[in-house]
Amino acid sequence: MKRAFLLSLLFLTHLAVWADEPRTNDPVAPQAASGSTNGHEWVDLGLSVKWATCNVGASTPAEYGNYFAWGETSVKWMYWDDDSATYEKSMGDIAGNPDYDAARANWGDGWRLPTQAEFRELIDKCTWTWTSQGGHNGYKVTGKNGNSIFLPAAGWRDGSSLNYAGEYGYYWSSTPLESDSRGASGLYFYSGSRYVNWGYRYYGRSVRPVMDLTPSERQSMAATEEQAWRAKIAAGKMHQINGYYYVDLGLSVKWATCNIGANYPWNDGDYYAWGETNTKSEYTAETSTSYNKSMGDIAGNPTYDAARAKWGGSWRMPTKKEMLELINKCTWRETVVGGCRGYQIIGPNRNSIFLPLAGWKGKTGSSKKGEQGLYWSSTSDSGELQAACGLLLRGGGSPSVMRGTRNGGTPIRPVTD
Repeated sequence: MKRAFLLSLLFLTHLAVWADEPRTNDPVAPQAASGSTNGHEWVDLGLSVKWATCNVGASTPAEYGNYFAWGETSVKWMYWDDDSATYEKSMGDIAGNPDYDAARANWGDGWRLPTQAEFRELIDKCTWTWTSQGGHNGYKVTGKNGNSIFLPAAGWRDGSSLNYAGEYGYYWSSTPLESDSRGASGLYFYSGSRYVNWGYRYYGRSVRPVMDLTPSERQSMAATEEQAWRAKIAAGKMHQINGYYYVDLGLSVKWATCNIGANYPWNDGDYYAWGETNTKSEYTAETSTSYNKSMGDIAGNPTYDAARAKWGGSWRMPTKKEMLELINKCTWRETVVGGCRGYQIIGPNRNSIFLPLAGWKGKTGSSKKGEQGLYWSSTSDSGELQAACGLLLRGGGSPSVMRGTRNGGTPIRPVTD
């Protein structure tokens, strides 16, 4: 029944983005520590979502609850690839879709499966303590605000068997595996470790739902992140050029902490067509000044390089080679910062930057914020006058350098020598 799992890289060429939500100066409402929705309790751990206290199918935090194949909403007797509804099916993220999301289907509006990035956030920003509760082993997961949840090591189902209950925990995320339609990502843990990895979709795993923050709760979280960022700057832990901060990742160049036009690392910032230094309302081939034009590398040229034009000094756009260095020499961890999904990029010296999944703008408008990201390099495509090279990010996938049409609007993350 089990089939060999062959990884193959698939990259999208059509991406889009939403604009940042407008910020207000209204007083920030206090955030409740716990509550319930549709009869199911949640806890605020100080993260980008609120976490349920129990698994789907459980009445207490320690109970294992039900087991679901990925993309299915009902329990069953046998968990095989032959009776999986999503195995080898091309699908996007299923969060909140009642046809595929077991949390939404069983618990109703508001509840959903966590994304891969939200599991990463849970790992990175909480304290994990292996313990026993209600006679079951698992992890007590404590947020920085002192609130906690318990995740039982409920094992997993394959065929008719329950495997490793009491030793291992396997929890589905809503994120499909980018490289193969037979897998999806999830949280995996045992007493010695916890991490995000993939699993065959037909396996029966636990589901721990989450709820999105309300607008006032998102504002409160963003205010907390902003305060921490300002404190870091005030403590003299950041270095700047022309008022713009950078981080030394131990690479050949230093990377800016923010996109052009952004106040914080998690803000999308402004969008630029390749070879242009001003934003605009329409990103088409007809409005592009570099489309179908023979051009070399534009790094440091204030006429074409948005980083040099906007930030001055030694700031410039990164080259294709420097983007490849960022991919190959750094550790990439999908997570959530300031309520925004993106990647923490950790350099060889352990310093890091954050790149939000800010998408891009094209002829048909914008979409896909929080799912995809494209960042222009300064390097033109030598074989195609309509294209240039950029950094492609996909939620649940691997970063790559790809070709994109020059008229597309993307964020710019500057570098300095």
